[in-house]
Amino acid sequence: MSAQEALELIPLPDATSTNGRREKRFMSRQPAWVPGKELPMDSVGLGHIKMTRGAFGGVVYAMAPLAAARTVEEEETERGTDMGNKLGIHSIQGVFTNPGLGDRPFIFNVSEVSSSRAFSTRSVNVYQPAEPSSNPTGPFPISDASAPLGNNCFSCIVTFKRPSPSPADVQNLPPQERYADILSSRPPSEWPGCPQADIDIITALFPDAGQGAFPMLEMRKVDMTEYNADKPVPDRRELILYRPLKPIPREDLNMHIVCHAFEADRNGLIMQSNHLGYGYNLGVAATLSFSFYIHTNPEEAVIEDDGWWVQEVYWPRYVSGRGSMITLAWSPEGKHVATGYQDGIIFPMQTERPEMAKL
Repeated sequence: MSAQEALELIPLPDATSTNGRREKRFMSRQPAWVPGKELPMDSVGLGHIKMTRGAFGGVVYAMAPLAAARTVEEEETERGTDMGNKLGIHSIQGVFTNPGLGDRPFIFNVSEVSSSRAFSTRSVNVYQPAEPSSNPTGPFPISDASAPLGNNCFSCIVTFKRPSPSPADVQNLPPQERYADILSSRPPSEWPGCPQADIDIITALFPDAGQGAFPMLEMRKVDMTEYNADKPVPDRRELILYRPLKPIPREDLNMHIVCHAFEADRNGLIMQSNHLGYGYNLGVAATLSFSFYIHTNPEEAVIEDDGWWVQEVYWPRYVSGRGSMITLAWSPEGKHVATGYQDGIIFPMQTERPEMAKL
């Protein structure tokens, strides 16, 4: 499924918030992807394992800022702003409050926080109907928007900035240089597809499952086992290569940006659980907050379909049951375009899982 299909938003009638402000509203059209749902757990006698409490968080993390962007883009069009000088997403600062569900749409309420000539801010609060959709496999009918809503599942602040010239360009050496020996050992498309759920026990049971129906992006995981073998967890790295499954309209710059945010949330904290030694006995892993920053002008975040972007991931801290993750997005040319900072809970099971004996 393309990015345009997976992130389709239906405009809804405006609403008024509790403080009297006008809210622009949108509804998602397609079911959110659920990690591990396609894996045949029953075939190995493990149907009792519940892979996740909900949908992949990257879906709502991408759609909420896209909803905010659509309101800003409408205002820019009304003002007649030149295409090359329009506001683009600069940052996303999100909080996950409840698991999202794949059998019903997300409802996005967007409100203005501030607007100025060069910098604007919007807040987005996201809800889902309290009951499943009448068409839970999608596309969701517009009537779902009128159903009673459950509790908030995600909120974020989205900032927008205009393009500007830079007096300098300073960054670290790109992964294409630092890990050249590893990356050049095979063509990008020959690295295995990202696991649907990158937990050691699951990848051991289903080593050839591939990424399944994961939407929008083709993602390949580089084998960093040898590199990481003698390093403490904070010094270890994982590299993910990605490109669009189908072309994304070049002029839709904010769509390109949210695709990077969507990708940055893939398997992050559960990969950390593997490095912590919880990969065969993971109890829970869930993101609490996630901030994502675009360092460049929006034009430099465009994801062409003929090159591979590199996601570089590492985990500098784990304490009090919480893990931190930093993810860097590098262009095919080696430019550091974006950085994500994520914090979430990771706990092992208190008792050993019986299915470990099957491996």
